[in-house]
Amino acid sequence: MNLHLSDDGGGPRHYLDGRAINCGTQLLLKVNPKNTSQESWVWARYEASLHRGDVYFVLYTTFGVVSPDDTTVLRWPTEEER
Repeated sequence: MNLHLSDDGGGPRHYLDGRAINCGTQLLLKVNPKNTSQESWVWARYEASLHRGDVYFVLYTTFGVVSPDDTTVLRWPTEEER
């Protein structure tokens, strides 16, 4: 997982490449189609419940809800992708 969880003084918050992520933020989720070495990215909306001692977040995609794990890779969209 390339998200970093940190407490910014107001409670826990996820960061991606040094930028804070807010609920509803549109990110890109890396997916690898089966039987191919081709890399693909799909849109994923970040939603979270972050409280001290209780961190829960999911990604909403066009193919369903994803519960991230250690292999999840996210990135910010480029200007051209927005």
